Amino acid sequence: MDRRGFLKALGASAGTLAAIPLLQACSNQPPAAKPADSSAGAAPKPADASKPADAAKPAAQAAQAPAAPAGAPKRGGQLNVVVQNDWVNMDALFSTAGATIPSMLCGEWLRYDKDEKGQWGPQPDMVAEWDLKPDQVTLKLQQGVKFHDGTPWDAKAAKWNLDRMAYHPASGMKSFLTAVDRSKEDKAALDDMTAKANQTFDYSSKAVEIVDGSTVRVRLAAPAPGFITIISSAIEWTNPISPEAYNKQGKDAFARNPVGAGPFRFVEWQSGDHILLERNPDYWKKGADGQALPYLDKILYRLVIDDSARLAELRSGNSHFMELVQGKDVASVKADSNLQILESPDSGNNYRMIFDATNPDSPFQKHKELRQAMLYAMDRDAMAQTLGFGSGAGRKYLLPKGSFVYDQSEQRPYYWFDKAKADGLVKAVIAKDPSIAQDGKIPVTLNAIDRAVDKAQAEMIKQMGEAVGFAVTLEVTERAAWTAKLVKRPGQPGGKFDVATMRNPVSSDDPDGQWRTFHHSTGSFNVAHLEDASWDTLIDTAATTLDTEQRKKAYADMDQKYYEEPWYGWLWQQNWNWVHSKKLQNFREQVAARWLFTDTWLA
Repeated sequence: MDRRGFLKALGASAGTLAAIPLLQACSNQPPAAKPADSSAGAAPKPADASKPADAAKPAAQAAQAPAAPAGAPKRGGQLNVVVQNDWVNMDALFSTAGATIPSMLCGEWLRYDKDEKGQWGPQPDMVAEWDLKPDQVTLKLQQGVKFHDGTPWDAKAAKWNLDRMAYHPASGMKSFLTAVDRSKEDKAALDDMTAKANQTFDYSSKAVEIVDGSTVRVRLAAPAPGFITIISSAIEWTNPISPEAYNKQGKDAFARNPVGAGPFRFVEWQSGDHILLERNPDYWKKGADGQALPYLDKILYRLVIDDSARLAELRSGNSHFMELVQGKDVASVKADSNLQILESPDSGNNYRMIFDATNPDSPFQKHKELRQAMLYAMDRDAMAQTLGFGSGAGRKYLLPKGSFVYDQSEQRPYYWFDKAKADGLVKAVIAKDPSIAQDGKIPVTLNAIDRAVDKAQAEMIKQMGEAVGFAVTLEVTERAAWTAKLVKRPGQPGGKFDVATMRNPVSSDDPDGQWRTFHHSTGSFNVAHLEDASWDTLIDTAATTLDTEQRKKAYADMDQKYYEEPWYGWLWQQNWNWVHSKKLQNFREQVAARWLFTDTWLA
């Protein structure tokens, strides 16, 4: 069973979701699982899967050490990586540039990884054990872990990080943690924290409690079936950081000089050029040779935006690793004896359209029929074939087929290529509102990111849109500028636009993440600027029930609501891939957009 199957199986049993197993610490020699005091959240006996959710008990289970890789690891050397997206900051909680570097700098609460049976799911990391109940979740921490500045990873540090994730007004995790019980919080203390939020963070919530020196408990206002997935590496904004370093430096300075507990330490960042990390000699995990990981001495991440240029760097030997080679290059990469490609059947990059819900000057905001027309005008199969060269497919729904809430019968309505319908909708709007057209066409501007596939896709959208009555002007900007202009986040209002395109990783883990991120009013990447209480209610309801059938019904309602009130448009998906020099050993598939080099080496 793959990662998607694992979560599908979780979805098939409310009892399983209510009682995700308590796992023992992951290390080279894991100790046997021991019963713990129930007040600390541990569980003394396995769950009976035949019982209903409220009767099931969490199970204690020893995590297996990872299998030793083939070949003898080699220590030393610098790994050279080429990346496409520039960095916004190194504090993952406030970043939109992905979590690849923060994962190496900061470590993970939990890894979303395969177990010894090849099943995907949360695995112990800086959290050694957990216990999820309808009204609380208890986390027991890996002991002996320190941040790079010497600050201990203990219950005090874990509580501070959880409080920052759940309460900081600019937190990328805030919208994922709505189930946290906020009923007992002190409003004056919250207001004081908000006033100082651009610098230090010293808020101590009532919801997150210290049980003992290595155990924290989070009180929940409602069941949170996805909580463990949310704090794992399946979500981008979760990496723990040093409270001492953050409050000493302040929010902005820390973002350029981060301190975590990961396998690598921060050395330097030259904006628009590179980031350099060096080995953390005090990292808590051990390698196959019994010594502290990582094997590598350094990692150099260089910004190379152009797809072809990155691949050329790899082929020349100047770099060792990249991700997302274009579909047109997959065949030649497979034929290159010096390169290795790893393609994922489990995740991909979802290309999509976005309409601005708050721009009164946009014809798409004025007339829902025009959004529908644009979506019917898109030939998704042609996009997947032309842009993905067969390495992807057109998308009908937001969630992929591996999700346990996907409509396998595909009877829920969706947008697909229908030129005649698109043309008819545009003509009907012009007949109703002639002022919206110029020379018989409706002028709109399409914002796209300055990447090869995105630009080629924009040209296709322009051609398809103009074939049904739009006059499309393209506005192409670098990714960071696109994000700064369009994305609405705390302190970042989000500028007006007509329609835009973006790509986002998609996978079949808990469905709340995808819907909440984009459609919830507090969503961390709510590019459409939605402020719709009915959307919020649907999303929150689905995220706070342990009843699988109720969740399926809620997500079916979301698919229907999306079809009736489209502010996004799903286009096509390219399957995820990673390409590296064969000198790089022991690189394994991770959750989309993650690259973990903790136990890789250079031959």
